Order: sequence, then structure tokens, then C-alpha cells
Amino acid sequence: MGSGSRIDHQHHLVATTAAGTTISAPSQGVSLSPEDEHQQLVSRVLQLGTAVAERRENPEELAEFYELRQRLQDEFGHAEDSLDEQIVQAAGTGVSVPQQRDLPPEWGSAEERAVQRAAAQQVLDEVAAEHQAATSLQEQAREQWPPDEVSYTEDFDAFQRDYDAARDRAERGEQVVPYMTENATGGLGAREGGRGFGVEIEFDIEPGVDRQQAIQNIARELRDAGLSRTARQYGYHSQQSAGYTDEPNAWRLESDCTVAGELVSPILYDEPQTWQNLATACEIIERNGGRASFGTGGHVHVGMHDFDHDVANHTRLMQMYKAHEDVLYRLAQNPASEGNQHRGTRWCSPNPVPSEGYSAISEISSFHGQAVNLSGARRGGQSAHGEFRLWDGSLNPSVIQTQVKLSLGMAAAAVRQDTAVSGPRMELGSHREQRRQAGLGQRRRLSGDDWRTTTANFRQLVDSLFQRPEDKAQATALFHETRWQRR
Repeated sequence: MGSGSRIDHQHHLVATTAAGTTISAPSQGVSLSPEDEHQQLVSRVLQLGTAVAERRENPEELAEFYELRQRLQDEFGHAEDSLDEQIVQAAGTGVSVPQQRDLPPEWGSAEERAVQRAAAQQVLDEVAAEHQAATSLQEQAREQWPPDEVSYTEDFDAFQRDYDAARDRAERGEQVVPYMTENATGGLGAREGGRGFGVEIEFDIEPGVDRQQAIQNIARELRDAGLSRTARQYGYHSQQSAGYTDEPNAWRLESDCTVAGELVSPILYDEPQTWQNLATACEIIERNGGRASFGTGGHVHVGMHDFDHDVANHTRLMQMYKAHEDVLYRLAQNPASEGNQHRGTRWCSPNPVPSEGYSAISEISSFHGQAVNLSGARRGGQSAHGEFRLWDGSLNPSVIQTQVKLSLGMAAAAVRQDTAVSGPRMELGSHREQRRQAGLGQRRRLSGDDWRTTTANFRQLVDSLFQRPEDKAQATALFHETRWQRR
């Protein structure tokens, strides 16, 4: 090897990272004089040999040791025994240099291992970038959230005025729960700065109406209204299989073995067209004999791209849910249901949430049959989302909109770290049990301190989720229309 020779390990293999980027292992080159190169090789062989002799080397170090030791023998005339003796002296007594052996095939070649290291680093870089972006969004959410215009917790009279207004509308036969089409969520569901959402509306067909004909009519009218692309009913979860889009004509009518049909929305944002399309969809279903029967459910999906891989965000969301579980199941009841009863928890059972929280996201008990399903949020990234499954089915767009806003509000509050709760957890059935123990019965209209006490958990929840008076009033109207549920 002549003067100024170059040690140059070129790698030409490539690998694909999680983001789909194709990369190659980096080339390295250092120009050395023969004497410097010799000294560097000896030093490196002794360093690696000590690790090998003590059995603490990794695959790359083992392969490099054998390669460089051979080079010292071939190019500089070193004897193998002499090198091994120096290594043993450096490592101490009781060790020896093992005979060269082939690396296991599953370790791959040196070039392949270099590529995999580079790909792994690229993935780590991408995760770090996602984390930084999520952290920035969380800080932005906290900084930009305005102070309450009205606090139900501090101003009970404000809550009472909104509750009385809802009762007056009910007595006059008017729509009790308001419906908004312009800036309905106060930024929670905005395309820029908010989070996307989606709805799944289950329905049955009225008795006496031809089910097959009704489904055909609904499918055709959804297409004619520009909500769907075809006039057919697809199979169960076909929207999920096809992939989600935010195109306004991507609503999809699907089959479900538990009900007559389920209408699945595209990805939605808080825009006038979204709420117009929701109202149109509900009207088409109802006009053709569809109904929200006792067994139907309404599911709300909420984007959680800013939850990152941070277990603290998931913990805050689930502890907030558990603290207000009884209120949420009340608000989940379809106001039009017979007997003011929730459909039950067979397909939306209460989530178990430890009071101390979680130390890892993998500890969260969350699956398809629970009230809050976070299985789609565990992986993080831009497609992360949670599913709020506790809502009853409804064909009233005002009710659906309010439940969407409650779902959005909970996700946003968890990221803002605005989930502090005073008082005990109010799990499903707690308020009915309190009334029973106090001898108040379940039908008697409460007043005074009893009324303040029984509404305290609701008022606290609404203050955590919403800042605008109109959002709190809308939730209060739904509270008026629903009742406490059994455990």
C-alpha cells in the first residue's frame, strides 16, 4: 500500500425507512500515512480484542476484529499469536481470544448491518421529529386557549339560565338542542389548528317498512345528494379497508349484523358543508324509514395526532373520562329513547382506569367493545385517532353534533393538560346511587343544594371542555334531555 493510501469502506446497499425514504449506508473515508494507519490498526485491534476476549462484543465489533487482525497479518506481518498475547495481557488473566468463527446468517453481512443501522437511525430521527411537532402543537394549544367567558363551576346561575332556557324550548315544542353550522366547535374541529373527526351512524328500519327497499332508497338518495359515490350498501368496515379521505362525497353506507345499516362519514372538519351534509344524511335515512332504535350506537372518531407517544396525554384523557363517566353515559343516551334509557354497555363497556394512571401506553385497556377505544392512537403519528363508542344512535343532527364536540373537547383538554378534577370519581351509576342513599328517589325534581350537588360533575366537565357560552349551553340542553343511567 503506497504513501497516502485511503481506507474507504463503500456501502452500496439501500434500505427503506418508516417514512418510505430510500437511503444508503454512509460512506466513510480517511487519508492516512502508512505509519499512522499501522498504529491506528494496532490500537483498534487491541481495543476490539479486549472486548472479544471478555465476551462483551457486539456482532459488528466481532466481525471488525477478525477483519482488522487479518489485515495486520497480511499487510504488516504481525503474527496472530503475538497479537492474541498482547490482547490477553491487556484484558487480564483468565481470558483468551476465541478462534474465528462465522457470524450467524441472520446477522447478515457487514454491509447489510450498516444499512440497517442507518435505517434504524432514520426511523429514530423521524420519531424525534414527530415528537417535536406534537410538543409544539401541545404548547400552542395551551397558549392559544382563551379564558372562559363564563364558568359554570363559579357561576351556578349561568348554568341554571341555560338549563331553564332548554326546558322552556321543550315546553314550547321547539328543538331543544341547538344546531350550529358556522364555527360550531370553536376551533376544536377546525381544519387548521384543530383535529379531524368522523361519525358512524347506526340505524334500523321501522316495523312494517320493506327493509331491502328502504336500504336501496337510502343508498340511492345519498348518491343523488352528492354524499356518496355509489348507490349500494357495502360490507362491514369497508370504509376502513378502502382508506379514509376527507372528500365530501365519501360517505359510505355499510352493513352491520347488529342493525339494518351504518352510515360512515369521511374525515370531517368544522365547516358549514360538514354540518349541512350531516343534516342531509340524517334526513335521508329517516325519510326512508330509518330510525335510531334502542340497540343502535353512534361512534365518534377523533384525531389524536398531537398525543405523540406520550403516556401522560393518554392518562389524562382516560382519567378525565373516568372522573366524569356517569355524566358521559347520561349525555350518551339518545334523548328519543323509550324510558330515557341508554342502550346498555354490551358494545361500549366502561373502561377500567387505575387511579394512579399508566406508566406505559401498552398498559391501557382499550379495545373495540369499550366506551373509549384508543387502539388506533397507540401507534402515534398523523393517523392516530381514538373512538368514542359510548354514544347511543341518533338521527338528530343536533345531538350528534353535541356528542362530536364533547369527544373533540376531551381529546383537546387532555393535550392542554386541562383535566384537573375536584371531588371523587363519578363512575357509571354514581348519581342514581347518591339519590338512593339520600332518599331522594329517581323521579323527583331536585332544588337547592341537592340540585347543585347533582349537577356539579357536569358543570365541571363542561368548563374543562368548552370556553364559549354557546358550547356550554348546547351541552346543557342535551343534559336537560337525558337522564342518569344505571350501573
